Amino acid sequence: MNFSYIRNTSPNYWRYQGPILFVSALVSLLGIWGIFQEPDGQEIPIFQLGWYGALALTTYQLIMIFAAFHIMLRGVYKHYKTYAKTKWKLFLLLLASSTITSLVIIGLDFLPIFLALVPYSLEEYLNSIMHLDGFGESLVAYIIYNIVFNLVWGYCYVLAASISNYKQLALLLKKQKLQILTNRVNPEFLFDTMEVIKHQIDIDEEKAADLVTKASDLFRYNLMSSKTADAKLNDELASLANYLELLEEQKRAPSSYSLKLHDAEISPNIPSMSLIFICSFLLNTARNRNGELTIASFIKHQKYRIEIAHQSHGKFFLDTEHFDNVKSRLEHQYSNDASIVLVKSGKRRKVVIELPIDWQQQLEKTA
Repeated sequence: MNFSYIRNTSPNYWRYQGPILFVSALVSLLGIWGIFQEPDGQEIPIFQLGWYGALALTTYQLIMIFAAFHIMLRGVYKHYKTYAKTKWKLFLLLLASSTITSLVIIGLDFLPIFLALVPYSLEEYLNSIMHLDGFGESLVAYIIYNIVFNLVWGYCYVLAASISNYKQLALLLKKQKLQILTNRVNPEFLFDTMEVIKHQIDIDEEKAADLVTKASDLFRYNLMSSKTADAKLNDELASLANYLELLEEQKRAPSSYSLKLHDAEISPNIPSMSLIFICSFLLNTARNRNGELTIASFIKHQKYRIEIAHQSHGKFFLDTEHFDNVKSRLEHQYSNDASIVLVKSGKRRKVVIELPIDWQQQLEKTA
């Protein structure tokens, strides 16, 4: 059995265990307070310890309970959880682990009595804390109480662990999805590009060679984007120019396009292939691809703003794959500091990207 779990805990482990320890301490202290307030408190064994002794005993019990849970209950669960494939098997596993843990806790709880470290017997101790007259009844009630307590604690632990595992799995799937999306180019675009090059070879070899160069640069940039998740704005614009020229040869380009960039040298990095993906999104979801395409960038409200607009109504059913691609990668790269929105105004549809500017870094560059 691997015992590395004792020292390896998730960041949220103590956050989930803290409330349980607090409740345990509160219940123990209230129990002792209730015993001290009883009229016949002088005759109750725990009263013989005094307040300091009672608090020391409570502290010992909390440490003992947590240590037993941390080592025993978690250990049994982690070792046998692969067998708990149904809810009932999980319940039986937690019941068995809580029983084993309870027996360990009871043994440690009775240890000071067996070692004669406290001035009362086992029967007196059980009768005082369980408020029952018979030794057998007190012992059974005490065992059942511990088993139920550890069973509830075990379920809380499994719930917390499940939530943590789900978040880690969701994050892993998101990273894998982002990695796939980063390198995704529409296969139709690739096929049409090859057809155009094949057609131009018989007509104009020089132009065909130029198209091969542009396509090679574009696909090489796309291949490199899978290794570097972000890119400089100027590199994105160069790649976009190749993309639009290839679209023009395929008779699928907008009638005209314009680039108006301001302060591009201080632009933050953006997810690679973002400009191509956003332009592809606007063109593929437009009723008429021939509308004018404009790209402008400037600083607004202390953020770097990129606006990509197309003069055409959008289709009723939008293919948002490329838009969602950029949106997910922006969230992954900048969290809540960056944003991307689609704005519609008449026949004009515009995608607005806002990026945070690291002004301190810009000052260091100009210094």
